[in-house]
Amino acid sequence: MWTFVGRKRRKVWLWLAVERHTRRIVAWVLGTRGTATARRLWRALPADYHTGTWYFTDEWEAYRGVLPLHAHRPSAKGSGQASIVEAVNCSLRQRCAVLVRKTCSFSRSLAMHRIRLQLCIDDHNRRFTHN
Repeated sequence: MWTFVGRKRRKVWLWLAVERHTRRIVAWVLGTRGTATARRLWRALPADYHTGTWYFTDEWEAYRGVLPLHAHRPSAKGSGQASIVEAVNCSLRQRCAVLVRKTCSFSRSLAMHRIRLQLCIDDHNRRFTHN
């Protein structure tokens, strides 16, 4: 999902890793739509998610060469495999004004943008934590 920092021409992408079963966000990064950001997301994943896990993604090229081939499950749009991430995106957009597609709200600095997103993601994860 994309968002703006500083001005509308400065688009920043929010990459999420969502655990399918719990719908919790286990890792996230901001960056471009390239392979370097995909690598940063991979490094941000907790070690427990590096093995014994399947990775359902859209068919974006940046995932190839970053995710393990045997565990990567690229899925076409409309297949439903990435629908949980889309649902999480929708939920975050409803709770965080800077993520709304046609918004007048944006962060002036990347540092404040990260803080706003971290607060929103922490709130999202609290809602899906089962005690």
